[in-house]
Amino acid sequence: MITGEQIRKAREAKGMSQDDLARAIGVRQPTIFKIENGQTTRSKYLSEIATVLDITESPFAAVARNMVNPPKPSDYDLPVYAAAEGGPGEMVVSTDPIDRVPRPWYLGTVKEGFAVLVVGESMTPDFNPGDLAVVNPKLPPARDKPVILVSGEEHGEFRATIKRLIGWSATDWAVRQFNPAKDFKLSKKEWPRALRVVSRIEGN
Repeated sequence: MITGEQIRKAREAKGMSQDDLARAIGVRQPTIFKIENGQTTRSKYLSEIATVLDITESPFAAVARNMVNPPKPSDYDLPVYAAAEGGPGEMVVSTDPIDRVPRPWYLGTVKEGFAVLVVGESMTPDFNPGDLAVVNPKLPPARDKPVILVSGEEHGEFRATIKRLIGWSATDWAVRQFNPAKDFKLSKKEWPRALRVVSRIEGN
């Protein structure tokens, strides 16, 4: 779990005031003050704060936390969706879970969250085949963040492509991929939804 001190340092490193951070997540400044000063240690806004400030938990901290408080069977509630290659840089994702993994702390109570088993190498090294892309569909798309663009939603599956979002207009998504490296645009008419990817779980 992130601490108030981590939040303060990350906020200051980004040149944000407490007011700036409060506006970014839709709360009042005293809420941020209480979190940073340790008066509030558990808050439903921690996951959003971590996303805005690009705070990630170190693998060592995660391992240590799980050793002290190992996941219970009830913690394994984050669905994992399988994917198959559906063309260059594209996937066909099944919404019938193939597995469930422990819910990361930064998803909090976001029950709509899920993970997709990545196939293809268009986003290597950010996302390698076999990695899990963890999605928080309640967060809006953001520049310079990975997204899963969704198209052709049907009962039980949807077309998808994972890319880094550079920007957007009324008609297009401007995206970047790494293998082969290129920037290009995808039509919003074909890809109407952009789901925010908040982390990667490395595959075995």
